[in-house]
Amino acid sequence: MLGIILGPVAIVCGWLAMGRSWAGTRPVTALVALVLGAIDTLLAVIWIAGAATPGTGMF
Repeated sequence: MLGIILGPVAIVCGWLAMGRSWAGTRPVTALVALVLGAIDTLLAVIWIAGAATPGTGMF
């Protein structure tokens, strides 16, 4: 459940560290934070959607 909070936070921190622009050179760590935040958010949303369905959820 923490991924639904930390994912968007990582996306925002990565975006701010990139200078709020896709143009120009970007620090690799900022891009990694952005991508991992997006993956974390996506997995958290899938997990929540699976938990909300009838049955056993993801497994």
